[in-house]
Amino acid sequence: MLVTMPADDLDALDSLAIHRYRVDLALERSLDVPAHQRAVLWRGAFGAVFRSLVCHDLGLACEACPLRTVCPFPRVFAPSVFETRLAIARMRDPPRPFVLSDPHPAAPSLPSDAPLALGLTVVGTAVVELPYFVVALRRLGDDGIGRGRTRFRIDTVRCVDAEGLPGEAVYTRGSDLVRPVRVPMRARDLMRPGDEGAGRVRVRFVTPTDVRGGSTGVTASGVDGHGEAPAFGVLVRRARDRAGALATFFGGGPLGHDPRAVGAAADGVTVARAEIARTEIARRSARTGLRHPVGGVVGAVVYVGAGVAGAMPWLRLAEAIGVGKHATFGNGRIEVAVLG
Repeated sequence: MLVTMPADDLDALDSLAIHRYRVDLALERSLDVPAHQRAVLWRGAFGAVFRSLVCHDLGLACEACPLRTVCPFPRVFAPSVFETRLAIARMRDPPRPFVLSDPHPAAPSLPSDAPLALGLTVVGTAVVELPYFVVALRRLGDDGIGRGRTRFRIDTVRCVDAEGLPGEAVYTRGSDLVRPVRVPMRARDLMRPGDEGAGRVRVRFVTPTDVRGGSTGVTASGVDGHGEAPAFGVLVRRARDRAGALATFFGGGPLGHDPRAVGAAADGVTVARAEIARTEIARRSARTGLRHPVGGVVGAVVYVGAGVAGAMPWLRLAEAIGVGKHATFGNGRIEVAVLG
C-alpha cells in the first residue's frame, strides 16, 4: 500500500529496486539443523551448486578466469569494483545482490510434513540471473542439503508483492521453463500506514544482526547470554550503507540523499525497552577453510523519538534486504512494527 511521505524523502531512494520471490518446497525428511546455523547452510550450499552449474573450471579462482566478465557466478557471488568506477573503489567487498530467508528462523528444525516457503530477494539488475537462481535451487533440492543430504522438491516459485502476498508463478514443478517475471519494488512501495507519523517503533532482530558502530549501553538478558541494544542511529546508518551500496552496484546509481542528515536525525531516538541476547556462531569458508564469526543480537528493541518517522523508509528497506554484516547469509533479518 502506498503511503504519502515527503516526496524528496522517497524520490531519493528510487534508484534501488528489489524483487521478492517465494520458493515453495517440501523436504524429503526433516532438516535437523539448529535455527542459527540454517541461514548459513542455505547460502553456502546454494553458492556451491550455483558455481558447479556455470563454472568451466572449478579449480580456477574467479579473479583469474578469462570468462569472468560474462559468467553469472562472479556477478552474483563475487562482484568487483571496476577501474572505471573510481568513486566507489574504496568499497573492496561489494554486497551480494540477494538474500535467502529461512522458512522458520526460530524453529529448532524444519519439518517434512508441512509445506515450507524459502524467501528469495534479488536486488536490481541481478534479477536477470533469476533463471540461474531457480535452477540452482532445484539442483540443490535434488542433491540434498546438510551433512545428511536432506533432499527437497520445489513446487513453485512465485513473485511476492509489497504486502507479502504471492503472485504470478516464475516456475512450477514439472516444467523446464523459468519465466522472467519481475515485480520491482522501491522504498515507497514498502511503506505502511502510520509510517509517516511514527514516533515509537519495535524492531525485532529475527536472525543474528551485527550493526557495528555503537550500542546504547542498554543491556537485556536472554537465553544465550547478554546483549546490548544497537543504537538507533547506528542501525539506520547501516541500513543506509547497505541500501546505498546495492543501489550503486546493482541499481540506478548512488542514492540521492544527505547521509549526514539521515544519521543526525536518527541519533536523537532512544531505547524504551529491550529484550535481546547475543548469539555467537561461526561459519567455515568452503574456499579457504577458515572460520568466520557471523553472530549478532537477536530479540526486540522498542525505539522512541521524533527521528523515527524519517527513518522508516530505511527500516522498510532493511526488512527486505537485511541490515549489517552477513545479510546475504540470512543474518540481519528484521521485522518492524509501528507502535505509535
